[in-house]
Amino acid sequence: MLIYNGNFGGLSDSKWSGVAGSFAECVGIDAHSTPGLLKVHQKLTKESSTTVTAFCKEMVAASNGYSFWFSSTDGKIWTRSSGGTYTLAYTTAPAAGAAGCLGAMEFNGYIYWATQSRLHRVTIAGADDSWAAGAVSLDWATFGVTDSEFHPMAIQDLTLFIGDGNQVAEVSDAGVFNANVLDINTPLRIKCIIPYDIDLLIGTYTANTVNRTEIIRWDTVSPSWNTSDPIEEVGINCFIRDDNYVYVNAGRAGNLYYYNGQYLLPFKKIPGSYSSTAYGLIHPGSVANFQGVPIFGFSNGSGNPAKQGVYSLGSYSRDYRKVLSLDWIISEAVTSGIEIGAIAVLDFDILVAWKNGSSYGIDKIDYTAKYGSAYIETMMLNQSQRDVIKTLANVSAFYNSLPASTGITFSYSVNGAVYVAMTSVTNSFINEVRAQLSVGSIGSLQIKMAFTVSSNSAPTVEAIGVDIS
Repeated sequence: MLIYNGNFGGLSDSKWSGVAGSFAECVGIDAHSTPGLLKVHQKLTKESSTTVTAFCKEMVAASNGYSFWFSSTDGKIWTRSSGGTYTLAYTTAPAAGAAGCLGAMEFNGYIYWATQSRLHRVTIAGADDSWAAGAVSLDWATFGVTDSEFHPMAIQDLTLFIGDGNQVAEVSDAGVFNANVLDINTPLRIKCIIPYDIDLLIGTYTANTVNRTEIIRWDTVSPSWNTSDPIEEVGINCFIRDDNYVYVNAGRAGNLYYYNGQYLLPFKKIPGSYSSTAYGLIHPGSVANFQGVPIFGFSNGSGNPAKQGVYSLGSYSRDYRKVLSLDWIISEAVTSGIEIGAIAVLDFDILVAWKNGSSYGIDKIDYTAKYGSAYIETMMLNQSQRDVIKTLANVSAFYNSLPASTGITFSYSVNGAVYVAMTSVTNSFINEVRAQLSVGSIGSLQIKMAFTVSSNSAPTVEAIGVDIS
């Protein structure tokens, strides 16, 4: 029987339940660029070498061709040239408050960045490999609340809006700073903001011990916000834009919601095992859109509840359902114990900032090499006959292409045991890779299919079949 026939369902809700065509695990697989084919994504390669020495949660892709990466801890700002060269351009030393960057954005000829107490800016003309003192306005403005964790930024109605605790600050089109243009109820704090139609959406947070937060919609001119939807979650972590749609990640258990213009509606969940000691989230700056598909980085908070890396939530076009999958693994080649910081999409390039213990870096999508450890893992097979003892006869992958020095390998897990490798052969007459053996005493069964790549070549798979009797 065919367990996959080209209708990709992304990650299943668990290894026991999911939509048709979904997989319990799906790592490094590209199922969007050519509908119907399972392909292998390009790998991420560290581009920043040893230059970047801190975790960058904020970045700005500037109109002058540079991108700027801001340390979340020590005030350092790195410039990336259009050629991919990184340089320490400036180190922020604010007159008050911590030096780590909590928000950044380009607006009206300047790059603005916020630290705990102060707002700073540099002219676009002076923002290059080394920021001249005359181009930088350090401590340009002072915040009213001085929130120690979040100063998110968004542009709407020719104005730069900046979150600061329970207040919204602004920089007007004329370059005038106002520390408080909107109050929200305390103890709510503003964690993320995004333009929505002609309004502004505000995501809030109180504390990890407070399981209630709100999404607020404000028209940017009224003295008070327009609508609010409370939800029972520990904060709204980020907004994920999909053209005219907006999703949010809320809480620490991988929950994704869809915003319908007034309310947050449960939409999906990043599969994992969540608890008080195992949780994670998406940082506000860890979102982007790559070739029409929303992407985001899932970070470990504690206990590694789910695999960490860059996920996608999208489809090839409106004719296909939106699915969730783990598409890119950072260059450290690990999916646990890491945090994903700022993500930038520069035309066909993806840049990903990360933290792995005391190591830091910025990766770039590598168009010279495929990801070397891509695989899928099926859900439990033939669950409708869970009470019947079964025998596995063979597993097949039907390929569209199988370049030289590449391959497809299989392994199986019976009744929840560890995976056992299978030996496969290739039938080039029908483009099939088959592993054949007789394995009995099966109650539950999972199959893992891995791709063997060679440099920038990898197999492409049309269908997967399993014979169980």
